[in-house]
Order: sequence, then C-alpha cells, then structure tokens
Amino acid sequence: MNEIKRIVRRIKEGRLKQLIGELLWMYLYVRQYWLLIGIYILLGASGSILSLGTSVVSKNLVDAITGVNSMEIIWVAVTYVIMGISQIFINAVKSQLALKVQLKVTTEIRTDVYEQVLRTNWESLAKYRSGDLLYRVNGDANIVANTILSFFPNVVSTLISFGGAFVVVVQNDPAMAFIALLGAPVSFITSRYSAKKMRDFQRDNQSMASNRTVFNQETFQNLQFIKAFGILDRVTEKFRQIQNETVDITLKQNKFQQYMTIITSLVGQVVGYACYGFAAFRLWQGQISYGTMTMFVTMSGSLRGSFRGILNLMPMLIRTGISAERIIEVISLPRDSMEDKEEAEEMKVKAKEQGVYVHMETVDFAYEKEKWIYQNANFRAEPGEIVALIGPSGQGKTTTLNLLLGLYHPQQGKIQVGNPSGNSLKASSSTRCLFSYIPQGNTLFTGSIKENMCMVKPEASDQEIQAALEAACAWEFVEKLEHGVNTEVRERGNRFSEGQKQRLSIARAILADAPIMILDEATSALDVAMERKVLRRIIKKDPHRTVIVAAHRPSVFSMCNRIYKIADLRITEIDKSEVQEFLNEF
Repeated sequence: MNEIKRIVRRIKEGRLKQLIGELLWMYLYVRQYWLLIGIYILLGASGSILSLGTSVVSKNLVDAITGVNSMEIIWVAVTYVIMGISQIFINAVKSQLALKVQLKVTTEIRTDVYEQVLRTNWESLAKYRSGDLLYRVNGDANIVANTILSFFPNVVSTLISFGGAFVVVVQNDPAMAFIALLGAPVSFITSRYSAKKMRDFQRDNQSMASNRTVFNQETFQNLQFIKAFGILDRVTEKFRQIQNETVDITLKQNKFQQYMTIITSLVGQVVGYACYGFAAFRLWQGQISYGTMTMFVTMSGSLRGSFRGILNLMPMLIRTGISAERIIEVISLPRDSMEDKEEAEEMKVKAKEQGVYVHMETVDFAYEKEKWIYQNANFRAEPGEIVALIGPSGQGKTTTLNLLLGLYHPQQGKIQVGNPSGNSLKASSSTRCLFSYIPQGNTLFTGSIKENMCMVKPEASDQEIQAALEAACAWEFVEKLEHGVNTEVRERGNRFSEGQKQRLSIARAILADAPIMILDEATSALDVAMERKVLRRIIKKDPHRTVIVAAHRPSVFSMCNRIYKIADLRITEIDKSEVQEFLNEF
C-alpha cells in the first residue's frame, strides 16, 4: 500500500513523467542505430552465455580430472579451450563495435543538441552562460551517449548472467540458490537509500563542471584584461577555490559510496562464506562431486555479482537522467520562428531596386516585464538613408538594434520591414536575412581573412571579397600583408589593430549584401576622416541600402538623414542642432 502511495505521489510530482520523457528522448537516438546496438547487445549476451557455459564445463573438467567421469576428459578440455578462445574474439569484436556505435551516437547527439541550441530563441537562451551551454553540448551529451551504449547492453548481459546462474543453481540445489540470494534484500534497501543521495551528488557534480567550464572560458577570453590589471593571483586563487570545491564534492560522494560498498560487501562476504560452507558440507557428506562444488561456488558468486550489478546500474541511470534533464531543459526552449522566410527572401531580391525600410510603431519593451527600456517608441529608417541612434550608455541603443534584428520582441507595438512598394513583415528571425550587422567589439573568428569574409557568403569570388574590403577601406592594409586575404586572423583578430578589425568586420557585412546595415559603435576605433570615408563608400556601393548607426561622436551625425535619441523611456527624433546639446548632457 505504501509503495502504491509513493508511485502516485511521484506521478503527481511529475517525476515519473519526467523520467519517461528522458528515456523517450534517449530512445530517439537509439532507434537510429538499433541494428548496431542490437548486435552489440547480442555480443554481450553471447559473452555472458559463454561465461555461464564455461562454469558448467569447468565442473565437468574437474570431475573428469578427479576420475568421476574420466572418459570425457578430452572432449571437455577441448570444449573449455574453444569457449575461452571464443570469448577472446567476441570481446575483440565487441570492443570495436562499441567504439563505432559510441562515436556515431555521440556525434549525432552533440550535433543535434548543438544545432537546436543555435536555433533557440535568443531571448530565452541569453539567460544561460556560454560555458554552461558548452558543457551541456559536450559533457552532458557524452554522458548520455555512453549510457545509451553501455546501460541497455549491461542490463541484458547482467539479466542473462543472473537468470542463467539462478536456473543452473536451482536445478542442482534450490537451497544453494536461496543462500546465494540472502543478501539481496540488504542490497535492495541500501540502493533505495543511496539513490536520492546519489542524485544530489550528481547534480552538484554537473553544476560544478559547468561552473568550471564557464570560469575557464572567461579567464582565457579576458586574459589580456587580467594581465593588464595584475590580478593573476586573484584569478589563480579563484581557480584553486573552484578546484577545491570540486574535490570536496567528489570526496563526499566517494565517502558515501564507500560506506554503501562496505555494507553490501560485508553482506556479500557473509553470504559467500555461507555458500562455500554449504557446498563444502555437501561435498563432505558425499552428496556432490568436486566439480559440482566448484560450479556451486562459481555460480553463487555470479548470482550475487549479477544482482549487485543490476543495482549498480542505478548510479549510471541517475547520472544520465540528470544530464538528459539538463540537455532537454535547453532544447525545450522556444525556437526561432522561420515562418516568413520565403517572403523575406523575395523582399531581399526586390531590395536591389527598391531597398528595404524599417519602422517601429508605438513599441513598448522591458526586460523580464519590469525593467522598462522605453514605451510608445517610434522610429523609421528608409532606403538610402543613414539614421543615427544616440543616448546615454545602457539606455537602450543596442537593445533597439536587437529588436530590429528580431532577437528580442516588444511587449506592445510592432516593428515592420518591407519594400517601399511591397508588403511588409514583422521583424523576426525570418527577416534577419535582410540585415548585415556589425556589433560592438570584435567578432572575428580564428582562420584567414578570406575564411572570415566567406562566412556570410561562402560562394564569394576573390573579386567580390576585394571589392568589399575596398568599400570598407580595409584593402589598403590587407594587400600589403605577406599572404593577403589568406593571412591568418588569429583568435579574436589579435594580430590587427582595433581600427583594422572594425574595417574587416564592416567589409564582411558589406559582402553579405543585405539591404539594411546596422553599425553598433562599429566605427569607434576609426579617426573622423576614415569614419566618414567608410560611411560614404557604404552608401556609394549600394544607394538603396538603409544604414542604421548607434554612435556617440558628432562626426557621424552630420552625415545622417535623421537622428533619434533614447532617454527617459522614450525614443525622440531630434534636429542636428540639438545633438551637441544632448551630447553635453551625458
């Protein structure tokens, strides 16, 4: 009755439903490689069967040697050798197949999770740290893949070993089977007790592993800052603290496991002695042969070991359940909507002749429905225009650009993009093909200049790449490099100055050939003359392009058709004469 109540309570709590969901999610990957996994399970099962058979044959071999059945000694010896050799070959094939399945399943899970994370709605994904996401994609995915390969085959092999040993022992002596399983209740009770504790330990371990990944990633990303401020000792101390916390959790888990192991081992030892003593007593009475005694002792050990093996699979399942839960948590987040993709692509084609406008109409936006950025905001940028956004730091310039890109979505109002003589679409992930974006900071990737450029247009010719570099005033230093566009950028573009990196990023955005270009402080490292030169070339290359600039410097604003200020929860259009006055305020 208590067990029924416990099951009902778990169903109400959603834990059983959650477990079923995790198993079904893993099954999606299992079914893709069911044949390979099935063969692997069969090989494991055959190994268990051969192991049982070897124990039975060893009985006959001992009996033959001791003279009980000497006429069969040659046949028994040959059978024993064949079984041993067969196990060697089966283990070799099993090991090779295991590696193949593991690589396939691991690659499939990693790729699938990686893709789903990338396609997740940015607003939802932004709540997670990048290091944590990296660990979920790699560490948690590895744990799930290893379990898919090992758990189900181990269950089958262990059940075969347990069932086979039980049948053999019961057929020869039911009392021996009863004695061999005396420790089962104790093992079952201890496993029930340890399951919850192990789940807590695994949660702590997974969380700490994510924290380590986050810390390590941020350290190496900001190593220049760390060295510049001379805080290496503090960072090292923080690293040591994280390592010590990891060690503490691991030691606590190991200590608990050892306590459980001692209890089950002591019980197993007592049961083993009882089995051995009972078999010796039967032999002393002349009721069994030496071979039968050997088989009894071996089988009783196999029976106890198999039962413990079934219980020992629980920690593996717990660990995998936590990893699966962490992955499912992320991939269950809302996806980017691509329902208007075809219409957006058609709009991009028409933009060659007409351009694309961007309109914000009575938009309200807040982070987490509390931190309001602005209310009733209006903004427009037409084809062929340069439109500026100005405002104090942290007041919403970058947020506005993210809204235009469909990375965030307004609580009220609408953001529309469209051709002047055509239909309009709501800004979303579908309409990002209409934008080229140069964010704050450096967005260059490891690889050559050409590889960085081709990220936005893989089929770009050398002439197209050169034209884009010329439009961004970057060709003047790229052509002087020893390897030209094939020069390695290095991580985060460390071989170039900030101004050069900005011009390379602008060139890549130009190559994308999108009708709307967004520059978020993307010319801040350029001098005034170079900044104006770059902006003129951008418009000259495509007179229909809409350019939206978030900046602070007055030099940009003199080239703009319209200027909007963001302050006091509003977006307001201002005259150029008001710009300097506004800038002086902040």
